[in-house]
Amino acid sequence: DAEKVAAALARQPGRQGGRQTVADLLGEWRELKAAGWAPYTKRDHEGRARLIVADRIGKVPVARLQVTDVDQWIVRLRKAGVGEASIRNQLQTLRSALAQAVRWGWISHNPAALANHHQAKRTARDVMTAEEVHAVLAAAEVVNEMAPVAFRLAAITGARRAELAALRWTDLDGAVLTIDSAISVVLEGQ
Repeated sequence: DAEKVAAALARQPGRQGGRQTVADLLGEWRELKAAGWAPYTKRDHEGRARLIVADRIGKVPVARLQVTDVDQWIVRLRKAGVGEASIRNQLQTLRSALAQAVRWGWISHNPAALANHHQAKRTARDVMTAEEVHAVLAAAEVVNEMAPVAFRLAAITGARRAELAALRWTDLDGAVLTIDSAISVVLEGQ
């Protein structure tokens, strides 16, 4: 009997949670957290919150928000052509705000944490043919005589652009190339 009563109480909204919408929650959450955010983080969360509030999910009372509501919101975003990275970022903002609602006692669990957000599978990229590789290397040589070397190093080593750009002759010891950092250190007199 006690477990049934506890389960019933857990489903009931908190005092504040029954009246507050998702839009209200996002506003109060941003107000609480904004002082500790870097300027870019603040800008990003505010933009994401605006996008969430613009959808009908923003009008849903926090205490009535279910996992199905969040899943349907994600489906609407995908149908509208929103990219997976944007969906993931908006969902993270919603999750964080709802986690705060749990801490405030507005809700007993975070429905966004249980939402089904699986990234759509990407199509495998085709590998360039030998002729295409030679054409790219020839075109790169027109831009800069060392560009084909950079492309070959990238292909062989898997180095990123910044790592390639930071390479110095001192990184080459005989036949061994050491890629230590994507940061170039300029020594005095060099």
